[in-house]
Amino acid sequence: MESALPFVAAKAVPGIDPAAYHDPEIFRAEEERVFRHAWIFAGFTDDLAQPNDYLTRRIGGLDVLVQNFDGELRGFRNVCTHRFAMIHRAPRGNGMLRCGYHGWTFDRDGVPYGIPGNEANFGLDREGRCGRALTPVAVGVCGRFVFLRVAAEGPDLGDWLGVYADVLRHASEIFVRPFDERSMEWAANWKMGVESVLEVYHADLTHPMTFRKLVKGDWRCDYDGAHSRGVTGVSDKSARWWDGVSERLGFRPSPILRDYDHLHIFPNLEIGFTRGAVMSVQTYDPLGPDRCALNLRLFLADPDGALGGDAGKGGPAARRLIEEGARDLNVALLREDQEASELAFRGCRQTERPALLGLNEERIQQFHAVWRGMMGG
Repeated sequence: MESALPFVAAKAVPGIDPAAYHDPEIFRAEEERVFRHAWIFAGFTDDLAQPNDYLTRRIGGLDVLVQNFDGELRGFRNVCTHRFAMIHRAPRGNGMLRCGYHGWTFDRDGVPYGIPGNEANFGLDREGRCGRALTPVAVGVCGRFVFLRVAAEGPDLGDWLGVYADVLRHASEIFVRPFDERSMEWAANWKMGVESVLEVYHADLTHPMTFRKLVKGDWRCDYDGAHSRGVTGVSDKSARWWDGVSERLGFRPSPILRDYDHLHIFPNLEIGFTRGAVMSVQTYDPLGPDRCALNLRLFLADPDGALGGDAGKGGPAARRLIEEGARDLNVALLREDQEASELAFRGCRQTERPALLGLNEERIQQFHAVWRGMMGG
């Protein structure tokens, strides 16, 4: 996806209307105009490696699924066309595309081929069964990242990701398996969560002992289509530490992601890289106008990607210590962002005056411009 005009940050501009963060009607419009038309990150191909592996997600207020059919990924609305039951109920798993309510079973095209009592009770022939096919959802894969698009029409995934597709493909080769996965519910609109990672103006006061110690703060930003990237140098102390860890444990850090490098893939996917050795993958998934779920996965540049065994020169105990340190730092940082975001969300419901976004918040300026465009102004 390419912008008609390249984004140019202004020194200071008003943000979106405060009601955009909490008004239920705006939230419903956002589900339709933003989340159903954008490519939304759903998971990794690792979660869908075997036949009948599946993932379920809720996108734009709709329940959807993606499933492996003998090596081919297909996506559908996760609603049985018999009597509306959810087909797959778990966030991920393995099983036939079969509704647990009455046993209707669907093929790779979403057509029910197994209908208990069909001849006696329904009498559906091939045409009738095709008329009860599941509603398809578009599936796109970039490296090991799997995306879904609810809308029937729209850009293909490569056009949507633009130049950042190359970063995702590269990361897919370096970061193999997650060592930590967790979900946190925030009492804040999803956009508050996204905005907390798009600027570092708050780092000195909100993250003095966590993020601020990791980076130099010499930020460079760039944009492509709906997305943005921010890069800053890793502090000398952190760079020496991570380089030493990579050498001792036999990691293979990225040769090109050597700084702190952060990607925002609109609307709600955030990917951070630290010294080419750590990758964090976060989504801020809307649960309502006043709630979101932060879903986090953390990866190390470990060629074996396995806790235990003889992975790395330092052995499993050393690797475990690195994992625990990286996990604790990321969780502490996100808890700090959570507190700040929840307080800001509380405050935005008490004013009608938009925020003022400075040049040091330029990635939020661009995020708001894209949001306004997809919402129709």
